[in-house]
Amino acid sequence: MKSNIWVSLLLWILVWLSAITVELAGGSETSAYLFSMMALFFVAFFFMSVAKSAAIYLLCIQLISITLAFLFSSHDWMNPFVLLMFLLLLVSCFKWTSGRFTYTFTIAVLLASFLTQMEFLSITLVSFYLLLATILIIAIYEYYKYFHHLSDIEQRYQALLHTYKKLKRDTITHDQLTRQQERLHIGREIHDRVGHTLTNLLMQIEILHLKDGREEWNQVKVLAQESLQETRKAVKALKEDSVTGIAAIIQLIRKLEAEQYISITFSMRQNALSITLSPDQATVVYRAIQESLTNIMRHSAGKEATVLLEAPGSATFRFEVTNPLTEDVEWREGFGIQSMRDRLQQIGGELDIFIYQHNFVVRGSFPLKE
Repeated sequence: MKSNIWVSLLLWILVWLSAITVELAGGSETSAYLFSMMALFFVAFFFMSVAKSAAIYLLCIQLISITLAFLFSSHDWMNPFVLLMFLLLLVSCFKWTSGRFTYTFTIAVLLASFLTQMEFLSITLVSFYLLLATILIIAIYEYYKYFHHLSDIEQRYQALLHTYKKLKRDTITHDQLTRQQERLHIGREIHDRVGHTLTNLLMQIEILHLKDGREEWNQVKVLAQESLQETRKAVKALKEDSVTGIAAIIQLIRKLEAEQYISITFSMRQNALSITLSPDQATVVYRAIQESLTNIMRHSAGKEATVLLEAPGSATFRFEVTNPLTEDVEWREGFGIQSMRDRLQQIGGELDIFIYQHNFVVRGSFPLKE
């Protein structure tokens, strides 16, 4: 965007200087007046980049400055650079305005251009302006017809996108509910069948022990009690809906893709799936990736990210979140990144943030416990 402004500024300077040079070559002695009109034009030009709401008034000032500068020519030939300036002004009008003002401003530009060339009035010139006016009006009409068509398509696309995201959220919620119901069903079956069977077994062992008093029954009883405790732990774990480790990261990515318009490419390599993370390590990785993706959704123009997990040599675990940049950015370390760095340092890891080949990269690593 900034580069476009500088290119436009350079083009306007060249056209203005060329038009003034042609006027001065014809014997004009109003160089101070021409340069004052040029200064007025560029004052409006610079204000337009910072006061977009006043673009209509600033365009009018630019039109008036060009018209007054070249209304009274001192030579006997047509200045082609003046026509080029009016043409560039029409292009600026299409860029900054819309609606009825565009038609009105186009007519005003044609009239101003006609006034500056009245000294060279001829049938050919009049025919040229009539043809140009007809072509411009038709072009503007077709442009806005096409623009409204695109706007309608954009509205339909946004409606479909909203419906798609809602259906995706509903699907994820339904999958979670279905999975939880299956876990509860399995937990009840284990509790009702295996748990009750082990309880009855303990009672039978106790009866047999009372009958003959053999010490072996105590050992069998201890084994049965341990089996019953493990069964109860398994049932309790099935009732809990907490997901940790890499499974939680995958669930996070699915959730963000469903709720936000962000495209995430997720990949694992070099033993990332086979290693086991401790609860602290899994929490650090989850929070770091969550913070990185949240920053992309909040600050990045392109809602696109790549998440990579790897464990080279099964000795170090590394995660990397990459976001392609559309323009040069300046970043500073805020509270979220500092918290991410502190968490990694607590488990003996480190965090690196850098820009490489137009990509913003967040990379964290830590050693795996033996």
